[in-house]
Amino acid sequence: MAEPHERECAVCTNDFTTPKILPCGHLLCRECVISWMDSKPDAGCPLCRCPIVEQSDGSSSATVDALPTDFVMEALVESARVLSKDHLCCVCEDVRADFICLQCQDMLCSTCTKAHRKLSATRSHDVESVSTVTPERLAASRPALCADHGDKHAEYFCREHRLAVCSACKANKHKVCRGTNYLDDEMQSAQNSLKDLTKILVKAEQKLEQAIGQVTSRLQEVDVSEQEDMALVDKTCDRLHKLVEDARNQLRDKTRMSHLQIRNSLRDVKTDLSIRHGKMTSHKHIVTRVVAVSPRPALIHMRLTLTDRVNSLNFRCDWQREVWVKHLSSVDCCQAVVRLIEQELLMLEVNL
Repeated sequence: MAEPHERECAVCTNDFTTPKILPCGHLLCRECVISWMDSKPDAGCPLCRCPIVEQSDGSSSATVDALPTDFVMEALVESARVLSKDHLCCVCEDVRADFICLQCQDMLCSTCTKAHRKLSATRSHDVESVSTVTPERLAASRPALCADHGDKHAEYFCREHRLAVCSACKANKHKVCRGTNYLDDEMQSAQNSLKDLTKILVKAEQKLEQAIGQVTSRLQEVDVSEQEDMALVDKTCDRLHKLVEDARNQLRDKTRMSHLQIRNSLRDVKTDLSIRHGKMTSHKHIVTRVVAVSPRPALIHMRLTLTDRVNSLNFRCDWQREVWVKHLSSVDCCQAVVRLIEQELLMLEVNL
């Protein structure tokens, strides 16, 4: 059963007026489709954005008129409108109506209902309580009237003109038309065809639902895979980070030890140089004093003594060749570490 909102146009939000079936299967009022198409050159369905037409060279009204009309929805809207009216007897007018004739679609009070069931012309009609009749039931019970007369029951269907006609019109206006068949037979044929279409659509719908389910499952797998890969990326980067940190610490330790050795060597050299410098200074003062104040015989003796002493002193000053040599080049070590990490990264790129 169609809910009230299903009988409403998505654009104007009112009950459908000449509902047109868009290629996507959604319904819109004829005038709403025209207005919607005029508002945008490439307007799509306002519900799903699917194109309304593949290509339109004519006016929007002509294009919309070429779309099929949902006559069933049109009948449902009209039936709902009938049921929504004030429940007043169509005969008594001011008396509440509790019943409705499904064929005449007239509201009747209890008294008129009894009379309606006794008349020869209406005794076969279905009269039911207004509270139990649905728009679908009322629409299905609506009698088929002749397309030309309007007040006569249609008994035939002209396939050439696609019209339901009475026997008189069949004998006159549609006498030479091809494919005129009994209306009941045509309706039965239409129901069988629609049942076949329903089977086809149900089967296709099930296959599409299965495909959507498979894609949804695949999407979930992709989400899980992404999370796992992200965790692996973090783990790998943490490993690389640890390698870099370990290399940093090792390089710092090696650099510190290397420079500590050089520093200790330089300090030893400095100490040795300072001691020799002190000896040189002391002996210089002695030689200077001897030259200044020693008596001549003493000067001769001191010359021999000081000459031997000074000759025994270490005058070497080329300490650079022995000390100022980098035992381990930090630049070389850093480059070696960089090459190692680059190899790790290269392996990662190959495996991605």
